[in-house]
Amino acid sequence: MTWLYLLVFGSLVAGIILALAWWLIWGRRAGLPFGPASGFTITAGLLALVGDIVRRLLDASILLPFDVPRFLSDWYWDYRFTVPLLVGILSVVFLAFPVHARGGRGTAELTRRSPISFARARWFLAPGVLLALILLITVVAGAASEPDSVTGRYTMYSVDLGGERGMGTGIYGWFFSIPAMILTGILIVISIVGLSLIARPALAEDQERDIRVRTIRTRNIVVAGTGALLLHLGLIFSSLAGTASIRAWFTTSEGPVAFWTTFSALQPVFTAASMLCAALGIALWATIALSAIPSRRRVPVMVGS
Repeated sequence: MTWLYLLVFGSLVAGIILALAWWLIWGRRAGLPFGPASGFTITAGLLALVGDIVRRLLDASILLPFDVPRFLSDWYWDYRFTVPLLVGILSVVFLAFPVHARGGRGTAELTRRSPISFARARWFLAPGVLLALILLITVVAGAASEPDSVTGRYTMYSVDLGGERGMGTGIYGWFFSIPAMILTGILIVISIVGLSLIARPALAEDQERDIRVRTIRTRNIVVAGTGALLLHLGLIFSSLAGTASIRAWFTTSEGPVAFWTTFSALQPVFTAASMLCAALGIALWATIALSAIPSRRRVPVMVGS
């Protein structure tokens, strides 16, 4: 049972430890001041972590002291790859609040701000790479998938072994990936809207404080989306590891013969990548909650172009 707990919650604990280390070294120097923004931020961060814990428990329902309702279990099995994206979308919505009116007593400015005015270009490198990798795997795995003989869903991967023999298993096929790609697009759109709501209003009279708050809030939205993509990718890698692990044995006149997939050697790589993505995704989500802890001193921040 200890091994099962480690398998289910190991990456969660590792991610939280990474987040605490980040906060102790860098994060506590630039926290949000106490107020509505910090309240919504800590809610978004904790909501994301709780959502991931619930997903893990549904994945290993044997750890629960009660039986999971059949309809919930069936839904989770069909749409488990979308859960990190759904949680990420909900977190981004919370991070967009509070929404300030565009008018008021703020300082007039000549330049029009964009959704990324308070962001750094390097913040978008990781999500861009993750999106490209997810899209590549989605196309390759989807093209390799076949319809299930019972449900007709593109969730199966089969290998022809010659003659009338063959072996098959599940794969991250079109049935799983299409809803996930739709939610990924929704996540991007909502993130852009959230960034716009943060950037557009006029700066407050205390410009230094306002810029610092908006920069942290902007970073948190990017972090929430990146964490969702990492956890989603981790589930994909875990699925591919299961697909790569398929084996078949047959007895012939010359003795037993073993068969495996052409990419079976990648199983350890997929497994390690899954755990790494999960730990990093949790770490990013945990830093959102930690950023709501007020810093002890002000850190000047310049508005990005």
